[in-house]
Amino acid sequence: MAEAGEVEAEVSAGKSPSLPWDLGDAADTAEGHVGTSTLPFRMADITLASPLRADIPMSNGLNTLMREWKFHYKLLRHEWKRTHYVTVLFGFLALILGSVSVELWSGGDAKLTGLEGIMAINGFQFFQMLVSVICWGWFAYQAWMLFPVMRVHAISLLIMWNGMMAAQIMFHRNNPTFPIGFKLSQMMEGTLFLLIVLFFLFFFWKAVVETRDLHVEINHLHQDVRVMEEALAEHSLKGWSAMFGMWVLLIALSSWSGLQHIASYGETNFGFLAVHLLTGLTSVPLLLFILWYPQRMLGNQTSVRTRAALDASLEMSGEELVVRKVGASCPECGAASPLRMNDGGELMHPCLAAGCSTMVAVGTTCTTCSEPMPTRIACPSCGVNAPALDYMPDQEAW
Repeated sequence: MAEAGEVEAEVSAGKSPSLPWDLGDAADTAEGHVGTSTLPFRMADITLASPLRADIPMSNGLNTLMREWKFHYKLLRHEWKRTHYVTVLFGFLALILGSVSVELWSGGDAKLTGLEGIMAINGFQFFQMLVSVICWGWFAYQAWMLFPVMRVHAISLLIMWNGMMAAQIMFHRNNPTFPIGFKLSQMMEGTLFLLIVLFFLFFFWKAVVETRDLHVEINHLHQDVRVMEEALAEHSLKGWSAMFGMWVLLIALSSWSGLQHIASYGETNFGFLAVHLLTGLTSVPLLLFILWYPQRMLGNQTSVRTRAALDASLEMSGEELVVRKVGASCPECGAASPLRMNDGGELMHPCLAAGCSTMVAVGTTCTTCSEPMPTRIACPSCGVNAPALDYMPDQEAW
């Protein structure tokens, strides 16, 4: 393909490949790759004032999480605008108006359900419900506009939040004290809803992680594996994944406590309502963070999807994944080298004897003139003497 040829030429010239998904990177600096915008600081620069001692179990992992969370917080404080905070306020308002109603004190009429129950709501309560729906709609619209890369995922996460609530409705329909006194025969519908929600949430997480991996492979291609590892560490999603897990637990607890309060009408038990509000209100800004951070890391024009989805897309479009077959070059100055690798994986170099150009496997002798071929090759441009394998670039897919 023509694009593949351009990629090979760019890699040979020492440039990052300008693939369709070669996007701006939040973790790039002016000294490194140039992205859509540069970071005011890097994750590697973040340190903890009081890290956990090494003798504490799991201290290393916890320190990593706290360091990433500190980086997230500093970056969020630096980059979130007024629009982000207004969106959070609309989410708060939508949740409160939808959760706190006069009917919570009166108990409502349990005999009225569905459309009949909605028609029985008095004017003020109906207006309150309508305003809550409008606020949720505005919240979803703002998430759609603020995070163009995550638009579909923003709507899907809101749907999954409602799906979690639907699962709790199924669980509480025949058992108001769920999970106390549960029966397996009464949990089939709720379990099905819950499994569907968890399935889509898992694939959302997987899509973000695999898109990050692909982003590092494409935008931070380097011959030195240590540099690649540093780039992957700079793009770590451990802290984000932990936050995503917390969000899932919060919406599950919020849904359960809300249904638990509704199921206990007449008992004046507002503890469940308080838990519902606290966990729900915490989930609103956390949802925006979950959408914001991957987009900030990957750029504004990428597509967050799993590798399987990418493979399917390439297959549907008739394209193929190609391996960059870039010629060997000096590891010091980058000058082209005649070193090649044959189909058997052996490194081949033209014979060093004068007047002989036979391709000789490194570490053997020439079959024509018996001149030995050393395992270290001297660069004719800069004179550096390096192992032959160092002249060969890492071959990356895509």
